[in-house]
Amino acid sequence: MPVITTDNKSGRKQEDSLVKSAVRVMEILELFSSMKIPLTGMDISRRLGYPKSSTNAILKSLVALGYLTIDSDTLKYIPAFRMAYLTDWVPHTMIDKREADKLLEQLHDLTGETVTLSMRNGSNMQFIKVLPGKFPISLIIAKGYSVPIFGTSVGAAYLSTMTNPAINELYSRYRNAGKEQGIDEEFQAVCADVASVRKLGYANLYNRVLPDTGAIAMPLHDGYIEHNLVIGVGGLATRIRRMEKEIVKMTKSVVDSYRRWAAGRNVKPIGRSRSL
Repeated sequence: MPVITTDNKSGRKQEDSLVKSAVRVMEILELFSSMKIPLTGMDISRRLGYPKSSTNAILKSLVALGYLTIDSDTLKYIPAFRMAYLTDWVPHTMIDKREADKLLEQLHDLTGETVTLSMRNGSNMQFIKVLPGKFPISLIIAKGYSVPIFGTSVGAAYLSTMTNPAINELYSRYRNAGKEQGIDEEFQAVCADVASVRKLGYANLYNRVLPDTGAIAMPLHDGYIEHNLVIGVGGLATRIRRMEKEIVKMTKSVVDSYRRWAAGRNVKPIGRSRSL
């Protein structure tokens, strides 16, 4: 089964460059998000594999800052209301979560393939929502996983919404960093990918991230803070290629449905494609 996980060579390099305490804070908060129950320090330490002393120090700090609360009887922690309000404004600047979930689930039911919602994070595209495929051989992507913005379907779809000077500037920064990591996506190939998206209205790249995999991707929404989101459908390359026209039609249908809904809510629509 084609699998994408965060435990790969490039992922480890990225992790090595991060501040360990910051990573642990975010992983603790994400654990609460996934478990949705109060947890003891031992629960957190065991599930995340952290030293008990480090876990307790972080939890104590988060309680002192008002981001977690602790039940003195059970010694269980839970996110405080301050945490709930910290970023509640962000989704409204980009996309309505309920409508996005509805859109993704509809496309997932129609295609049976892995459906993703991603956004740009530096020179990468990060998957913020993933619905796994229903086929025995499906593309598996971990939520939160990142792929390069250059040379991927979701990346090409995002780049198609940028101006040419902005793409050139981003590519220059990417190459300067990428040479140290053995990454070498030629600019002419990038230009060809973007031109294709602008012509067709969607990206259709095969065997780029993993052998025998393919993906269809489209820009979804131009948000208030200019974070375009990208919706993608990925899976076995032969299956995606064979069903490409149908998948494109299905994806366009749900994207157009969202845009009509967004227009009714006075949400800023995605801009016109720029020629390359």
